Amino acid sequence: MRRPHGVVAVAVSTALLLAGCSSGSAGQSDDGRTRIDFAIHVANPQDQEPAFAAVVDAFEAQNPDIDVNLIGKEQSEHIKGIKMQSQSGNLPDMFWMLQASASELNEAGALLDLSGFLDANPDISGSLRPNMVEAFNDDGVQYGLPYQPLVTGLFYNRALFEENGLEVPQTFDDLLAASEVFRAKGITTIAQGAKDPYSVWAFLTMLSRFGYFDKIEAILAGEEAYDNDDFVRFYEKIDLLREAGAFPENVTTQSYFQAVESFTGGQAALLDSGTWDVQKIEASPIGQDVGFWWGPTFSDGVGDQNVSSVVPSAPIVVNAQVAEDEAKLGAIEKFLAFYYGPDGIQIMVDNQVPAMTDVDVSVDATQHPVFASVMEQVSSPDYSSQPAQPDLVVSEAVANAMYDSIYGVINGTYDPSQAAAVVQKAIDNEL
Repeated sequence: MRRPHGVVAVAVSTALLLAGCSSGSAGQSDDGRTRIDFAIHVANPQDQEPAFAAVVDAFEAQNPDIDVNLIGKEQSEHIKGIKMQSQSGNLPDMFWMLQASASELNEAGALLDLSGFLDANPDISGSLRPNMVEAFNDDGVQYGLPYQPLVTGLFYNRALFEENGLEVPQTFDDLLAASEVFRAKGITTIAQGAKDPYSVWAFLTMLSRFGYFDKIEAILAGEEAYDNDDFVRFYEKIDLLREAGAFPENVTTQSYFQAVESFTGGQAALLDSGTWDVQKIEASPIGQDVGFWWGPTFSDGVGDQNVSSVVPSAPIVVNAQVAEDEAKLGAIEKFLAFYYGPDGIQIMVDNQVPAMTDVDVSVDATQHPVFASVMEQVSSPDYSSQPAQPDLVVSEAVANAMYDSIYGVINGTYDPSQAAAVVQKAIDNEL
């Protein structure tokens, strides 16, 4: 499958990358500890990425001879900095990077192949979800490992369903029938905000239930069409929801963040979102009544309908020059073993970040009921994840067309055939 294109690409020069003869930082800090310089995509890791920061703190406590030096910058500044460092052959030891940019760095020979680490740690390689590993493997080179999983779907207000005599839906027909009941009561079924067009995560997973990953490679190669009967049928389902009044009346002028507020305020039955909103939902007045759902199955869908969305986000990558420093390489491999091992995964879970592996973890359902519902679904043997988020395996232009097509039907701007044609046109422009 064609590799995804990120929002920002890193233009690298192989000659410049290979010009550097030392790793990004000295092997030891002033106190004799082995130092790992880790560049991360937020300005304040302790506040903005508390789960990762907690793993680092625990690792350092267990390994007093290793110093993980977090270098935090806002994402755009971070990416710009990595670009500049790559051109001078002076990348940090480890860093977070957008997938497409990391792939380019790998092609230039700038990243360490982590296949050896996985081979040496079969307990980790065997427990990581396969799509978490495969996403960052290029022709056998494991150029990265997942930073965190991206888990998206529909949060539901259990109390609203019960108060209106409804079961939480399972099928599309269930969802459509519930939408009609909620409309009669003046309740929004699905909180959405078209002002932030990327906010269609649950609908992208629904698209996977119409054979998206069976077709997309051929579509991008020009061998098949995006505006095929199966995908048009997907858009027809969205149109039926629109006709049933499932979406907010102000969906065209509402932002994603306003949609979240309407859900946490008890004004909507469902919210299209991801685990990044768990803490906000748990802290809201409805927190004790919220569960998590992968979205409806379709009787006329294509292939497996029990599709979940536990997919890799951006990768953690390692500077190839680290291989020249035995102490630093050993420290990094020890950190990765901790991060992806049971202790690191449990710390992440304790901070409401879903597990990337299939190891057993514990969640306090009394203290974190919403996250417990998410983890129950993530670990369900009845579902298997799509390999990636559908918009992340196409170019930015095509992804934007996909967002436009979905919200176009939600807004009533496009009919189903027109919506599919919008995406096809974006693909045609790249062929």
